[in-house]
Amino acid sequence: MKREKYLRTRYIRELERFVNRIVDFLQKEHSKEELIAHIHTIFRPLEEIEKVYLSSEYTKELERFAERNANLHLSDKSSEEIREDILKEANLLRKLKRKKSFRKAKHKKQFLED
Repeated sequence: MKREKYLRTRYIRELERFVNRIVDFLQKEHSKEELIAHIHTIFRPLEEIEKVYLSSEYTKELERFAERNANLHLSDKSSEEIREDILKEANLLRKLKRKKSFRKAKHKKQFLED
C-alpha cells in the first residue's frame, strides 16, 4: 500500500516537473532542434519511472501532455508553432489543476453564513 502511494506520488511529481521544465525553457526563443534536444533530456527521468494508474482528470491530462510532447520530433511545425501549442496546453493544465479550488459566489456566500 505504501509502496503504491509512493510510486504514484513520485510519478505525478515527475510529470509536473516535466511540464514546468518545458514552460521555463520556452520563456526564451529557441530553435526547433534545441527544443527537441531539451525535451529528450527532461523526458528521460519519466522513462525510468514506473508508470502508475492515474485516476483524476488532472493527472490523466498531465500524462497525455507528456506523451504528446515526447513525440514532437515527428511534427512538421515550426518552433514558434510548437512553442505556442505547448504553452497553451500547459496553461489549460494549470487551469484544470486550479479548477477544484474555485467556488461559485453563491456557494461562498452560503458557506460564510453557516
